Order: sequence, then structure tokens, then C-alpha cells
Amino acid sequence: SADLIQNAALQLMEKQGNEQFKSLTTDNGSEFALLSQIEEQTSSVEVFFAHAFASWEKGTNERHNGLLREFVPKGHSLRNLRYQELQLYTDAINERPRRILDYATPKECLASEIDRIVAA
Repeated sequence: SADLIQNAALQLMEKQGNEQFKSLTTDNGSEFALLSQIEEQTSSVEVFFAHAFASWEKGTNERHNGLLREFVPKGHSLRNLRYQELQLYTDAINERPRRILDYATPKECLASEIDRIVAA
């Protein structure tokens, strides 16, 4: 529901630190309807809603959906996925070196950014 999604997003932002979030880009699904209120609650985050059938407007999301599908093939529902399985898959994805990150991993880049923010 929209309430659950909004609360989860706010909890994640609070846990990770609002300064790490610059924007959120979502589909136009009703479950994301309340996310625009996040802009009112945090001055540093902008919320964008992609147009219907415009996957190019949320390329990073689509890319990561593809990476997740290496573990859960298309046609298999994600609804049956246990949290532990999802955590295992996301850890594997976040520990994979990326050319766009000069062959560092997303996990390493996040740790480096957190260190930079804490030191500031």
C-alpha cells in the first residue's frame, strides 16, 4: 500500500542518512502515490514519477531488475522470495565490480561515500 511504501522509504532514509538521498524515481503505481510527500518532509530529496511505459526514464531501476533476474528468472514470481534469499541476491549484486564505478563494487562505493559524509 502507499502508506507502507512511504513509511519504508522514510525509514530507509533515516537509517542510511537523508544526505545520501538526492532523488527517488518511481512508476506511477498507486503504491507510490504518497512518496511525493517526502519532498515536503525532507528538503534535500526530489521525487520523480516516470511516465507509463517509459522504462528509459528509470534506467538504473531496470538495470537492477535485470541483474536480479539472473537469480530469479523472468516468469518466476518475486512474491515467493524469502527475505534471506533476496538479501543473498542483493549482496551478490552489490559485491560485483562495475565498469561505471572504475571496477569498484557498489558496496565499496557506498562505504567510501559514508566515510566521506561522516568525515565532513
